Amino acid sequence: MKKLPILSILIMALVACSRQSSQPSSALPIWERKSAPAVILGRYINWQPGDKSYPPGFWGNQGNLKGNAFPKITIDSTAGRFTLEWDICYPLKHNFHGWSLILFPGDTVKLDVNRAALADYEAYMKPPADNVTTLKLQELWNKAVRIEGGTFEQPLPIHIRGMELGVSRDYAETHAHDTFDEWREVCWSEFQDVVKQLDSLNLSTSEKDYRRMLIEQDYLNKLRNFMFVKKSWKMVTDKDSLDMYEQQFTFKDPHAAELTYYRSITGFYACLANLFNEGKEYIEANGLETSPLGRWFKELDEAHAVMNRVKAKEPVSDSELNALAPEFQAQIREVQAQLQQEADDSKGKTCDLPEGEPQEWLPKIVAEHKGHFVFVDFWATWCGPCRVGMKEMEQMKDELTARGVDFIYITDTSSSTDEWLKCVGQHAGDHFIVPKDKMKEMQIPDYDNAIPHYLIYDREGKLVKAIVGWPGLEEMKAKLTEALKD
Repeated sequence: MKKLPILSILIMALVACSRQSSQPSSALPIWERKSAPAVILGRYINWQPGDKSYPPGFWGNQGNLKGNAFPKITIDSTAGRFTLEWDICYPLKHNFHGWSLILFPGDTVKLDVNRAALADYEAYMKPPADNVTTLKLQELWNKAVRIEGGTFEQPLPIHIRGMELGVSRDYAETHAHDTFDEWREVCWSEFQDVVKQLDSLNLSTSEKDYRRMLIEQDYLNKLRNFMFVKKSWKMVTDKDSLDMYEQQFTFKDPHAAELTYYRSITGFYACLANLFNEGKEYIEANGLETSPLGRWFKELDEAHAVMNRVKAKEPVSDSELNALAPEFQAQIREVQAQLQQEADDSKGKTCDLPEGEPQEWLPKIVAEHKGHFVFVDFWATWCGPCRVGMKEMEQMKDELTARGVDFIYITDTSSSTDEWLKCVGQHAGDHFIVPKDKMKEMQIPDYDNAIPHYLIYDREGKLVKAIVGWPGLEEMKAKLTEALKD
């Protein structure tokens, strides 16, 4: 089998606390459970007049309780400074280009960046990374970045065979016809190899525990990639074989007792890099729901269910809210308060969903506008093409309104409440928000779980056109001209 050497970007050394006495000791901290902003105060120390002061590329906060996937950003282009403020109620792994740090609710982190030195650091890490050394990484990093108020650990020269950069033809050929049991043992063997590399390094307990968790998450991700390897290079194409292999996949694992991440709530740190679902599903598949991390995930799921109802403007009792953990209550109550305050100068109007089953909602909404054409826009705050389409449509909205077109905007509860309310204020029309799990039940014409999606109805409430994706302003004008013929 051909190895795929990839430098594992394993970040963060954490400090001080222990797991339950029945479990191996650990120095990873349990964070203070609260809802509070986490702030990064950034500065370019080699700032030159005329330079752009955009913060280093980042992402994070995926799937958080409020749905705010991005921070509030403030940029001072004259001084080369920037501020990122995240609204969080549990730790956030803030990812830049190839490096990251973990932020806790209430943290303030000062970050100085030398962009020229950072470019040297990133160039040194590029594949092939066989000659990367810890000493050289530390030397380059110390020239590039200084952090106060947060802890950062440079990547280690640990090689893992992963899927991050794709699968070679040789690797795909070797494993194309593995059963899932065989594939799991391949992944487990690779996992043990990387753990041996980790154990050979002179690390503190906290460093080793955290990095061990990340390696465990890589193992879970590889299990998930069972079908990806078979489909790579079109190694398996017939439907019967693909169906057979799909049915074999499971997170039920005879090696579960040898993993550690679920044994403490601190194992959540390993679930922050877009591998959230693997961690949760593995816990459920192996009957680990009563483990410390399993119980915390259950609390979070319960909070998400209540938040989705609040966002959809469904009634939630005080007793239901009070049953949740305090940090989750705080964020849900903030969203409740936001939804009760509609700005006086708002162009749009927030509307309650009609009574009845989800499949009745759209027909009832359209029926309220009989005698008018109806333009329905399915969108989300996190969808770039959706936001572009909404903005560009404003150029012809007055003309369309004069012709008798009413505008309906429908999103689901994956949207940020802050951003949703901003759009309500900016875009005239009726705005609805639907529970995420009910969107498919609405039986939207020609909808394939992709947005933006547009529907145009005539004056009698009959669907005359469905448009999938934002086609651009000129093409949308042509489609509307054709659809709006009386």
